[in-house]
Amino acid sequence: MGALCSREEDDHQALHYYSESYKYYPVNLETISWLGIYYVRIDLYEKACHYFERASQIQPKEVKWKLMVASCYRRMGILQKALKLYEDINNEHPDNIECLRFLVQLCKDMSLPYDNYAGRLRELER
Repeated sequence: MGALCSREEDDHQALHYYSESYKYYPVNLETISWLGIYYVRIDLYEKACHYFERASQIQPKEVKWKLMVASCYRRMGILQKALKLYEDINNEHPDNIECLRFLVQLCKDMSLPYDNYAGRLRELER
């Protein structure tokens, strides 16, 4: 029902159905993803983070969930936590271009050295 309401652009009703679905079956990644993205769209990053962390527990090897968690912290302005998460992701997935891009930008924003990340990013983008 949530997907149907979402297709009809009735986010309020879709939120209701997806939330109910999550309550009874909290491992469905389609439901978790929809809820996380919904909360990002309305700038409630703390709530979104909860769902992306849950998805990361269900699929621990899937980097996109970890990137979404780090992104939520970055958007909340909790930059030190975001940096730590991006560094952890980079250690596990050193060839992830998206992670390197965020590391470069975050280090620039925080006035931290970023040459190492920028160099690796340039190499990977060739």
